[in-house]
Order: sequence, then C-alpha cells, then structure tokens
Amino acid sequence: MTKPALTRADLPPALQRALDLAVDAKAAAPVVLQLTDVAGYTDWALVVSGRSDRHVGGITETIMAGLKDIQLTPIGSDGLEEHLWDLLDYDDFLVHVFYHPVRKHYDLESMWRDAPRAELGLPAEVMDTSTLEGLAPPVDMPPFRGGSFGAFPGELEGEEELEGAPGELPEGDDEGEDLDEGEEDVAEYDEPDDFAEEGEGEGDYAYGDEDDEDDEDLVADDGADEAVPAEAPPPTRRK
Repeated sequence: MTKPALTRADLPPALQRALDLAVDAKAAAPVVLQLTDVAGYTDWALVVSGRSDRHVGGITETIMAGLKDIQLTPIGSDGLEEHLWDLLDYDDFLVHVFYHPVRKHYDLESMWRDAPRAELGLPAEVMDTSTLEGLAPPVDMPPFRGGSFGAFPGELEGEEELEGAPGELPEGDDEGEDLDEGEEDVAEYDEPDDFAEEGEGEGDYAYGDEDDEDDEDLVADDGADEAVPAEAPPPTRRK
C-alpha cells in the first residue's frame, strides 16, 4: 500500500517555524526530507540555499533567533564561521543552510534520495534557483558535514563512497569485526565528548579541557616505550 504524500501539516511545529523563518529570510528552494527510516540520529532535515556567505549567515541567524523565541536552541552546530554550509542540530531535525554552489556540489538530496520529501506548497519564486546557478563556487569547499555530524558510522546510505572525504568518517581496518567479551565498541569518528553547557557557546559542541593534567587519559601498552591516548566511547544519541 502506498503511503500518502507528506505535507507541511505533517511536519513538527518547530520545523514548520524553521521553514517559515528561512523563507522570511529569502532562502531559496527549501526542501524537507523525512529521515526516520534513513538515518538513526534524526527524523527530519531542512535544506535551503543562500546567494552568498553573508546571506547564509543571515538565514542561520534568523532561524536560531526565531526558534530561541520558543525556547528551542540547537544542541550542536557547525560551519558558522565561514557560512558556506551552516548546520544546526535540533535533535529531532537538522537544518542545512548552504551557499548554493556548495549545496549543488554535495547534493544531499540525492544522497538521501530514498527519504520521503514533504510537499511544502511554496510559491514558485521561492523554489526558483535560476538566479543562483551562475554563482561561483568557493575556492575551498567546506568539509563534508552530512554524515559524520551527529551520525554514527554506518547510519547513512552511500557512506562507502564518502569515506575518506574531508570531514567525513575515518577509515577503520577492523570496522565491523566482532568484539571479545568485555571489550568496548569505540566508534572511529571525530565527535566531542560532551555538549556545551547552557550559556557557554550556545549551540556549539564543547570539547572539554584538553589541558587537564588530572584526567587519566593515557594508557600504556605492554612493552611500549610511550603511552598513547585512551579512546572514549561516542556520545549517546536519543535513538
């Protein structure tokens, strides 16, 4: 039996508000994808385009300020220094605000092609990207943020094709091997240990105090001359 098409009414209220805020900030071609059956770390993704890094920053700030008005702040963010690909993690949904050539380069919609797309019923001028097609791509593309940001290895379709790309999940020789009893399953990707406390770099990930000499973060292998840093388990997501 074919599932009925998703509509704007099916979106969570906060995501609907994020969409309205993006449109109010003149974001182009908004797309909302339901990722529940595609990725285990979130349910929705909003993808929009901006015409410049300044415009991208303006869209992002508008969304963050508008959602903060309803007591909603991102649990994580990335890309807010360059504004070529701003990524906001609101747990139940992600917001990707792209400089349009970067959006075309990474093409997340194709990567998530199996994800249902909501019919938003937006005016044609909002969906039109004809004035953005001639924009010059950045000299240096931002690192890929669609898989390793908030995701565990193996959660995204097509991950094998992205492995090794800048900012993507690192390769592991023994990935997928069974662990002996008592061994910890340590994910091989760059995620912070803790989230920032409220009011401390709001929305950004905190990496802890790397200079804390009291932390027992070194383990020595038998017969090894030097100690090596101990790996920590990844943060637990809601699913």
